[in-house]
Amino acid sequence: MHPATASAAFVNHVLNTAEQYGCDGELLLNEIGLQRERLADPILRIPMHQLRALLELSVRMSGLPHFGLLVGAAVRPGSYGVLGAVSMTSATLGESMSMIRRFGKIVFDSPSSQTHIVIGDGRVLLEDQRITELEPYCACQQDAVLAGWTAFGRWLIGSSAPLLEVQMIHAAQGDAALYDEFFGCPVQFNAPRNALVFPEAMLAARIQGADPRTHKSLLLEADLQLGRSYAPLSVIGRLRALLIEHMPGGEVSLEALASELAMSPRTLQRKLAAEGESFSQVLETMRMELADHYLRRTDSSVMEIALMLGFSQASAFSHAFRQSRGISPADFRKTLRSA
Repeated sequence: MHPATASAAFVNHVLNTAEQYGCDGELLLNEIGLQRERLADPILRIPMHQLRALLELSVRMSGLPHFGLLVGAAVRPGSYGVLGAVSMTSATLGESMSMIRRFGKIVFDSPSSQTHIVIGDGRVLLEDQRITELEPYCACQQDAVLAGWTAFGRWLIGSSAPLLEVQMIHAAQGDAALYDEFFGCPVQFNAPRNALVFPEAMLAARIQGADPRTHKSLLLEADLQLGRSYAPLSVIGRLRALLIEHMPGGEVSLEALASELAMSPRTLQRKLAAEGESFSQVLETMRMELADHYLRRTDSSVMEIALMLGFSQASAFSHAFRQSRGISPADFRKTLRSA
């Protein structure tokens, strides 16, 4: 599996923000073992652990617990690289938001989270959904993600309209009033998810810099960047990335995923075998990793989890989980809660 990474463009944005709040940039880079020259190319991939270290060290060096909020508040198109450019040339906020799902990996590529969007009852829920525990949780980074979405969205449409709800898994980093003031609504901390909620009508808001012709060419550039970023990955790594994206929708057949990888099912099986795995082994491993996360971190029922993992019945999921863990999903959850 490929390591979690962030774009050099975003890491550079964090460094610039830290320097604006009095931090010594060279000292920060030396402490985390990163050379400034590596940030000159905005599409270069930086290990996620170095981004987390930069954020956490900036908090200590600046003395600002809410530093992640400041990072998010300062984002502009360049902070997100080509994703920012594609977003700012989209026609509406809704179209721009869809770019996060399509090209979000250009900014943050982590096996532990994915962008999740739910629209209904006149509301939009935009969630940075945590799906595995493979990467450590970083409250400062989550502050930067949610505040960044908010600040960039406001900048795109030229409006500072308050949100309906903001939920964060972690506690407030410093003064909670600073969060309420920035988001324009009370923030719910220690919540089950990291998410923004806003009126569905905002999806139709026109973007001030909309440019259909430029947008079309930037879509091509974003696709090329995404392809370059993923070209070096093992077939197993690429398959795992697709499984994380598609499993909640149930699209996890060998044929469907082979097609997305631009190869035949037989070729995919052959390449997986060359790396010492089979499709069923990769699928089973991913299912159990995600099952462990859902049972630990959510209140979803066993049936709901089964469907999110691509099982047609709860009994099939329970059987597979027992085979892997030696205990039923329900008993596994009871054990966790009693502990």
